Amino acid sequence: MDKVTRNIAVFALLASALPAGAADPHLMCFGNEPSWGLEFSGRGSARLLFPDHRPAYFRGSETRLDALKESAWRGKAVGGKGGNLVAVLREAACSDGMSDVRHPVTARVSLPDGRFLAGCCRIPAAPNAAPTATIEGPAWNLVSLPGHDSSVPGGTQRPVTARFEGGRVSGFSGCNRFMGNYTVDRDKLVIGTLAGTMIACPEPGMALERAVHGALTGALRYAIDAGRLTLTPESGAPLVFQMAPEPRLEGVSWEVTGFNNGRQAVVSALSGTRLTLEFQQGAVQGHSGCNTFRATYKSDGDRLAVGPAAATRMACAGDGVMQQEREFLAALATATRWTVQDGMLDMHRADGERVLTANPVAK
Repeated sequence: MDKVTRNIAVFALLASALPAGAADPHLMCFGNEPSWGLEFSGRGSARLLFPDHRPAYFRGSETRLDALKESAWRGKAVGGKGGNLVAVLREAACSDGMSDVRHPVTARVSLPDGRFLAGCCRIPAAPNAAPTATIEGPAWNLVSLPGHDSSVPGGTQRPVTARFEGGRVSGFSGCNRFMGNYTVDRDKLVIGTLAGTMIACPEPGMALERAVHGALTGALRYAIDAGRLTLTPESGAPLVFQMAPEPRLEGVSWEVTGFNNGRQAVVSALSGTRLTLEFQQGAVQGHSGCNTFRATYKSDGDRLAVGPAAATRMACAGDGVMQQEREFLAALATATRWTVQDGMLDMHRADGERVLTANPVAK
């Protein structure tokens, strides 16, 4: 049995109690139009990735036709809601359409909502392989960009970031989130055209974003040394990134950019009001638009439980201010999970609905 067959065959292992992502992925599939990623952990688990969406987790099993060198992986969403995700994986050379790199597996993926995806898969290095510096996995914060003062990328409220994982690059470029596909061949990195959200921001954010998009496209050489990633184009000055620290919830002052109003909508704060949060030693406190508040919380990894909030009793004038306060505090009490991606805090309820988003602010 060859290496590809051995790695794909591990999908038949029984599903474990570990969540997807707790084990190193054994196969990483990806594609574009739209940009997507699908990671198999080898424990009967899979993680589906889309830009600006919370990862979706599935548990299932694989069946295989050796004569055709094909496998079909079928899984249910964790929590049991919705239909099946079905991935048909074939051992055949696959082109990502961006470079001359050929990947060993083709993928066709049917999603529970009826969408159909096509792409390639690659097999990561074995977990017991000798450790090497790799561009993939960690988040990188931009610290130097050609044509811009070196203090600009690090001085923005949210850092300019990039994460390379499973053939998909994503990050924050100064105003909007971006995403695209890439390939790696030894020390050569090829990045395709980037897409992203389309928020208009004041300068210098837009100028910085245009420069980032221009610099992070095409063929670059990469080198990693002491936690620093240098990307050098075929002509021109290099970009320099620093490995981002581990995300943290506590000890950061957060300003809310959107919250769930309880009517299946995430809305921004009313003009002239601020919604803030700070988590520290089992207590979360902040400003809820009119009053200050305080509540207890417990966290375990990315899991979170927030108790009822006690707030001061000032009544504020202004259309909708007091209603906003009630809706914001009610939303906060429903949070069960949190993550920090590209510097932004993103909190969700148990059913997957977003609770709030927030950016760090200087104290």
